[in-house]
Amino acid sequence: MTAPHDVCKNSVFLSEDVKSELNRTLHDYFAIIRSLFQAQNIPAVVYTGGSLARREPSVRWTEDGELRLFSDIDFVVHTPLEHQQDLWLKHLESYLKQHYPQFNSTVALVSDLSNASGFFARDIRLAQSFPIYASFQVEPVDRDAFDPTQMFNVMVHQISNTFLHPQWSGLSKGAYFRPEARYHYIKLILECLRTQFRSAEDGVIGYYSVYHKRHDPRLAHILDPETIATLTAAREQFGTVEIPELDIIRILRASMLVHLGFDRTEVTNEELLARLEERSLFSQHILPSYRFALLALMFSLGEDRDGQQAFLQLFSAILRRMETTHLIAAKDDLHILTDNTWSEHLTLHNDAFRELLKTVILLRRDYVRQWRRQVTGEDKIPDLYNDLLPAKG
Repeated sequence: MTAPHDVCKNSVFLSEDVKSELNRTLHDYFAIIRSLFQAQNIPAVVYTGGSLARREPSVRWTEDGELRLFSDIDFVVHTPLEHQQDLWLKHLESYLKQHYPQFNSTVALVSDLSNASGFFARDIRLAQSFPIYASFQVEPVDRDAFDPTQMFNVMVHQISNTFLHPQWSGLSKGAYFRPEARYHYIKLILECLRTQFRSAEDGVIGYYSVYHKRHDPRLAHILDPETIATLTAAREQFGTVEIPELDIIRILRASMLVHLGFDRTEVTNEELLARLEERSLFSQHILPSYRFALLALMFSLGEDRDGQQAFLQLFSAILRRMETTHLIAAKDDLHILTDNTWSEHLTLHNDAFRELLKTVILLRRDYVRQWRRQVTGEDKIPDLYNDLLPAKG
């Protein structure tokens, strides 16, 4: 029998004792998953996505000192389309949450991975080396399908996760948010760093890769090596490492320059506005429109009143040009974003910004309905790769 794979192989800051305990705990759980599928006799191949595919889990300790996996366990179940209506499969996620509440398990059903792209495809390709359960053979996913455009899209996803989080926005909780906004904040900054490496030759896969490249000159304009190490440790050992207060808007702006086609680390507001305008004119579809509008909105938060208005005017102009064919959630309220009647200066946590976010969240729901099909070619994708959706149930 093949020895179980090391779930913590790429962890940087977890001790050997923690790795050993976590491996035992997770492989016991995976054995349960295998037995469940064997009992049902459903043709399926089961993978774990996300940080478990990259073998860099995040952990935390309870108040009683008990070690817990903090990363989600995103089970991706590859099964023929005709089996996806099976009642047991459809209720598997709720069953796991009820009977194994110590894990935050999600279940995504996919019937065809040939159209998979982005980080989802790359993570699944890694996970295909050690499936949790497999009753038939699957062709390897082409992880080279990941490209700089997908990196840009993932950055937009992480920005949304951070700034639309209830603890930041003051709005009601979404179904796909982690409880702690701080965790999204850490992941956003690490993603800002990870996506600076845009070539396969860089060998950057996970957040652990960022740590090992923390002295790379491509990161120097964003963060110093010591802070990068601190953030890596804070993600792996959540709740035990104090992180400094950082200028998140400056970090975001600096990291997005390469995604917007700049070959230098300093640009003027005029140059940044012109580039956002230029890129947003390529297509009026909701996907690029949401992405460039969101960036204009976020960049506005680092400006004085006059500078902010320039970015907000672009934000509204992009959304006025946007095709409304795919709008459902935001259809009746889009005018709130396009009219640009905000008289109060916006900051990250003031009431005026929070009020604006109510409609941005509606637009994001429409955006993700289109984006999820692009990521996997399916109507359902794992929560880790998902955007805010209406709450389940």
